[in-house]
Amino acid sequence: MKNIYNIIPMKHSCFLKHKQKINKIKNMGVPSYIKKINFIMMKNFKISLLIVLLSFQFSLIVLGQNRIFIKGTVVSQSDGLGLPNASVVELDKNNRTVKGVITDLDGNFNFSITDKSHKLQVSFIGYKTQVIEIGDKTVFNIMLEEDIATIEAVEIKGERSTSIGVMSVKDRDLTIPVEKISAKEIEDVQASSIDEALQGRLAGVDIVSNSGDPGGGMSIRIRGVNTLKPDAKPLIVIDGVPYKTEIASDFNFATANEEGYSQMLNIPIDDIKEISVFKDAAATALYGTEAANGILYITTKRGTKARKPQVSYTYKGTYTFQPDPLPLLNGDQYSTLILEAYMNRTGLPLNTETYKEFSYDPGEPYYYYNYGQNTNWLKAIQQDGYTNEHSISISGGGNKAAYRISSNYLDQTGVTIGTYFSRLTTRVNLDYSISNKLRLSSDFSYAHSKRGSNYDKNIRAVAYRKMPNMSIFEYDENGNLTPNYFSPENNIQGYYPTTYNVLAMAKYAEDIYLTDRIDSKFSLNYDIIKGLKYTFDVAFGLNNERENKFLPQRATGLDYNNSNSNRADNYDKDEYSIYTNNRLAYNNTIGAHSITATLNVTSYDFTNREFFSAKTNTASSDLKDPSVDARIINVASKTGQSRTNSILGLINYSLLDRYIFALGVRREGNSKFDKANRYGFFPSISASWRISGEPFMKGLTFIDDLRLKYSYGENGQTPSENALFFSNYNTISWTYLGVNGVYPASMQLEKLKWETFITNNFGITTELLKNRLTLDFELYKNITRDMLGDASITTVSGYTGIKMNIGTMESRGWDFSFRSYPIKNKDLTVTFDFNIASNYDVLTKVSEDYSLKRAININNGVYQPGLQINNPLGSFYGFVYEGVYRDEKDLIATDANGNPIYDANGEPVKMIFNYPVINYQFQPGDAKYKDINHDGNINYLDIVYLGKANPDFTGGFGSRVDYKGFSANIYFYTRIGNYVVNMTQMYGENMYSYDNQTTAVLRRWRNIGDSTDIPRALYGYGYNWLGSSRYVYRGDFLRLKYITLTYNIPQKFVKKIGFSNLKVSTTINNLLTFTKYPGQDPEISIASKGDIYKVGYDYSNTPRAREITLNITAIF
Repeated sequence: MKNIYNIIPMKHSCFLKHKQKINKIKNMGVPSYIKKINFIMMKNFKISLLIVLLSFQFSLIVLGQNRIFIKGTVVSQSDGLGLPNASVVELDKNNRTVKGVITDLDGNFNFSITDKSHKLQVSFIGYKTQVIEIGDKTVFNIMLEEDIATIEAVEIKGERSTSIGVMSVKDRDLTIPVEKISAKEIEDVQASSIDEALQGRLAGVDIVSNSGDPGGGMSIRIRGVNTLKPDAKPLIVIDGVPYKTEIASDFNFATANEEGYSQMLNIPIDDIKEISVFKDAAATALYGTEAANGILYITTKRGTKARKPQVSYTYKGTYTFQPDPLPLLNGDQYSTLILEAYMNRTGLPLNTETYKEFSYDPGEPYYYYNYGQNTNWLKAIQQDGYTNEHSISISGGGNKAAYRISSNYLDQTGVTIGTYFSRLTTRVNLDYSISNKLRLSSDFSYAHSKRGSNYDKNIRAVAYRKMPNMSIFEYDENGNLTPNYFSPENNIQGYYPTTYNVLAMAKYAEDIYLTDRIDSKFSLNYDIIKGLKYTFDVAFGLNNERENKFLPQRATGLDYNNSNSNRADNYDKDEYSIYTNNRLAYNNTIGAHSITATLNVTSYDFTNREFFSAKTNTASSDLKDPSVDARIINVASKTGQSRTNSILGLINYSLLDRYIFALGVRREGNSKFDKANRYGFFPSISASWRISGEPFMKGLTFIDDLRLKYSYGENGQTPSENALFFSNYNTISWTYLGVNGVYPASMQLEKLKWETFITNNFGITTELLKNRLTLDFELYKNITRDMLGDASITTVSGYTGIKMNIGTMESRGWDFSFRSYPIKNKDLTVTFDFNIASNYDVLTKVSEDYSLKRAININNGVYQPGLQINNPLGSFYGFVYEGVYRDEKDLIATDANGNPIYDANGEPVKMIFNYPVINYQFQPGDAKYKDINHDGNINYLDIVYLGKANPDFTGGFGSRVDYKGFSANIYFYTRIGNYVVNMTQMYGENMYSYDNQTTAVLRRWRNIGDSTDIPRALYGYGYNWLGSSRYVYRGDFLRLKYITLTYNIPQKFVKKIGFSNLKVSTTINNLLTFTKYPGQDPEISIASKGDIYKVGYDYSNTPRAREITLNITAIF
C-alpha cells in the first residue's frame, strides 16, 4: 500500500500517510483526482489495486470528518520573520477558548480543531491581535502588525541569543565582548561590501578604505594592532564556517592581498541576517589561531517552514562624483618655476636650444604645440561613476523543509578612467527535518567578481607630477592635431615610468583581477536525548584568483624592443579548503542551575597553488594573452599546504540566573611548526554577574538589566609561511647554460614558537527605562608574547633574514556604545546610536637579535623606518621643520639658550647638513630644521618621533526617525588622533625636478628677507624636502557617512498591484567631511601592504567619492 500512495503526484500536496493532511483531498475534488489516478493505474497497476486504493481513500475521509487539522505560520509584518511563542487559539461562537497552541522558534504551528465554523485568535506581545474565520481553510499565513502603544506599556524581557558558532548563548548570559548589528539597520545603505556598510557602526572596529576605486576593499582592525604580521585582519566566519586568505608573499602583487580579503566579504547585504564581532581572546579562541585578530561572524538569512514562497527584489542605482583635487600649476606657471629652479641651481639660465620643451619657438611647431599647452592631467583621467545593483531572492518552505535562494549582480564604474568592478553572487540555503530528532541543512554559494584598475597603481600621483605644458594628443610637424596620444619615449622629465601619457595609460593599459569562489556546507543535527545534541559540519571551499596585466606600446610610447612594451603579466592562484567539525552539545536546567556545555573536534586543511609569468614584446598592442608567442622575462610558482587540528571544551554555568561562569580549553596543532612546538594550549575563563537580578535591586524599577562581566583568554598566531622547520629553496628565473639556478630561501627553524595573544576584558552592560536606553562599556588590556618577526642576519650566511620570536607588545583601550529610543509610540519612533573606542599599543620588549631600526638613510623624501620601545607601531620618525632660512643671519647656529655658536676662530658657525658625510652648507631660502642637540649639524641625532598612524579614538553616531510610512536615517563616522604623512604634498612642493607642483609653491621664497613656509626652487640640489614634520598632519576627521530617506508605500495601494510590501529610498554617501588635513581625503589606508613601517602614507590614492543612490525594494 505504501508504494501505491507514493504514486500520487506531489504537486497536489496530498500525502495520505500523514493524517493531518487528509482533509485536503476534499478540497481538491475527488472526481478529478480519480481521473488522474486512473490514468496512472491503467499504465502501471492492475484494476484491482485501484479499487483497493479508492476504498481506502473513502474510509479515511469518513474517519477524518470529525478531526480537522490546520497549520500555518505567524510572522511580523515589518520584517517577515517568524514570531516564536505566539499564541494561536480556537474560539467558539461565544468567543470562549476551546484549545490552542504556541508557535515554534520559526513561528510555525499545527493542531486539530473541533469545528470549522469556529475562529482563530492569534496574539503576540507587542503586536495587534487578529481574529480569523476558519471556514474551509487548512493553511494560514498570518502577518501581525506591531502595536507601538502596547510596546510602550509592556516591559519585555529580551531573550535574544547570540550564536558564537560552537554554541548559542542568551545575550543576557554572555560573558565575552561581542557586538552585533542586524542587516535591517544598514539595508538601505549603498555599499558594495559588508565592511563598507559597517564603517563607524561598531565600537572598537576600525574600518578604513584602501582607496576610492571600485572593489578596492577596506582594511579592518579590531581593537588596534597586536602583532607585527602585516596581515593582521580578523577571521571571517560565515554561518559557523571559518574562511581565510593566504598572502602571496613571494610575488610583487601587493594589492592582491587586500583585494583577495575583500572578496571574502562579497556577500550582498540583502543575504545577511546579522553580523557579530568577537573582540577578545576568550571569544576568538573558539576558532583558534586564525581568529587571533578578532572575528567577523556573519549569519545569513534562511527560509521559513510552512510559508508560501516570498519573492523580494531590490534595485540600487548610484551616481558617483569625487571632490575637487588639489590645485596644480598651469603650463605658464610651471615653465616659470622650472626656469627659476634651474637658475638657482647653476646660476645660468636653462639652455632652451637643448631643452626645447621650454623654447616656445613658433619656428619649432612640433615643440611649440606639443609643449605649449595648459593641461590638467588629473582632470583628464577623472570621470563620473555609476553603480547598478540588482538583488532577488525567493524563500519559503513546507512542513518539513525550508529554503532561500538569492542572487545579486553589481556593476560599478569608478571615478578614475579604467577602474570598474562587477560581481555576480548566488546563494542557496536549505533546511530539512527528517524527524523530530534529525535535521539536515545544506548551504551553497558562488561568487564571481571582476575588478579593473589602472596598470600603474600610482597613476594619480603621475598625473599630479606630469608636465602641464604637454599636450594630451600629438601635433604633427605642421601644427595639426592628430588622434594619436602624445607619448614621447623620453623628454626633459625623464623616462618611463614617470613620463607616460596618463590618459592613454588609463584607457589602454589593463590590470584585471578576477575571482571565482565556491563554498558549500553540509550539516547534520541529531538530538540524542533531551538536552544532548550532536552536530556534524563539513565545508568545502574552492577559490581561484587571477590577475592579468597588459602594458601596450601605445600607452607608453616606448620602443617596441623595450621590455615594458607590450608586456603581459599573469598571476594565478588556486585555494582549496576542507573544514570539518564534530560537536557534542549539552543543555540542561535543574532548579536554579543551568548548564550549557560543548565539545568540539575540528580540522582545517588548506592548500594553495600560485603561478606567475611575464612576457614582453608581443607582436601587437592587441595581443594581451600571456600565452601568445613572446619573450619570456619571468616565470615563478609556489605551492603551500597546511593543516590545523583542534579540540575545544567549553562550559557555561548559570546559578539563579544571576551568576554566570564560562570555562574554555583549546588544544590546537598546526603543521607550520616543528613537532616540538606544534601544539598550543589556549585556556579562557569568563564570568558575569547580573546585579539587576539581585533581591536588593527590586525597588529600582527603571533598571531592566545590569551586568558586570570579566573575561581572560589566550590565543595563538602562526607565521604566514608554511613548513619553516624545513630549509626551503627557490629557483632563479634567469639561466646559465640553459639551467636555472637554485638558492636558499629560508633557514630551517626548529625552535620557532607560537605567538601568544593574551587578553583581559572587564565590561558593564546596562538597560534602562523599559529597554529604551542601553549602555555598554568595555575596558581591556592585551599582551602579545613571543611576537613573530623578521630579523636581519649577515648576508655571509646566504640568507637575507630569519623568522623568529622577537619580543612583546602591549595594547590597552576601551569601547563604549550607547543606544536610546527617546520617542517610541504608534506613529513616531526616534532612535539614537553612539559609539566610541580608544586604543593605544606600545612595544615593550624586543630580542637583542632583532634590530629596532633599519639602515639609516638620511635623504630627501625619506622618513626613518623603525620601532622604538614604548612607542606605538606605525610611528613616524624624522626631522622637525621650522620654516625657511630668511637671510644669512638666520643661518647662524645657536645653543640651547639661543646664543650664537662660534668656532675656534671666533667666527659664527653656520648650519650644515650631515657633516662629515655630506657637509652641505645651508643657504638663504633653504628649508630650516630643528637642531635638537644644538651642535649646528643636522644629522641622524636630530631625528625624533613625529606621530603615529593609528588613531586615539574611532567611532560613529547617528539617528533614525520613523514617522508612519516615512523614515530618515543619518550617520557620522570619525577618527581622531592619528597622523598622516602627506606624500602628495612632499612631491608637489619639493621643486627639485621637472615635475609639476601644486599652487602652494607660488608663495615660495624668492628674495633675501622673504618670510614664508615654502623653500626656494632648487633643481636637483639641496635638502629642502627631507622627511620631516612639514608633511606630517593630524588626520582627524568627521564624515557624514550617509543620509537616507525612505518611504513605505501604503499597504492599500501595494496590495492592489499584487505586492505585499513596496518601498523607495534615496541615500547620499560621504556628503561632508570636516577636517584640517590639507590633502584630498584624510581617510588613508591602514593596510601595510607587506611593510609594517609603511602605514598612514598618503600616496595620492583615489579619494572616497560622494554618492547619490536610489533604492527600490518590492516584496510579493
